[in-house]
Amino acid sequence: MDAVLLACASAFLFGAMTVALRYSLRRNTDAELGALLTVVPALAVALSFVAADVARHGVPELVGLWPFLAAGVLGPGLSQLFFTLAVRDAGPSRTSVVVGTAPLFAVAIALVFLGEPLEAGLVAGALLVVGGGVLLAGERGRPGHVKLAGLALALLATVVFATRDNLVRWLSGDTEVAPSLAAAATLSAGGLVILGWLLV
Repeated sequence: MDAVLLACASAFLFGAMTVALRYSLRRNTDAELGALLTVVPALAVALSFVAADVARHGVPELVGLWPFLAAGVLGPGLSQLFFTLAVRDAGPSRTSVVVGTAPLFAVAIALVFLGEPLEAGLVAGALLVVGGGVLLAGERGRPGHVKLAGLALALLATVVFATRDNLVRWLSGDTEVAPSLAAAATLSAGGLVILGWLLV
């Protein structure tokens, strides 16, 4: 039950972040900087948990951290950048619907590359996700502020995000890296990717 509540809280916060992002982008159209500013506070939170873990258990081993650094390049690095651009160009609601297809891509990648078994529940869920995507793509009377390029960016962010999840699973295996340290490594790498994009 705790996992369900945490998942619901995460979904709510993700939706709230998307709407807040759109409001911020109306005031400042620099989406790349906005992407970086969504990662930095999250990194600060993760580092506070790392500090608490260090205070309780001492300095952790850094062996096994590299998969999380590699994953951070994809997400939140590239995926957050594409996601923020998508919110700017397509709006928060449509971007959220497209990003909601991430489980479909994650399942497809896991089936093809990780050899996961195909189950009826997965197929049913995938069909529902695809149905929602088809309805969105065929939308008539799309508002003028919604650009097709924004929807394409949202789809790209979704694919990158799903790839990141599978990459972490494949590379990390049964890792002994503390969750707080893994999150901090992922966010650090992602922040550096976005910062590099801004500088270039």
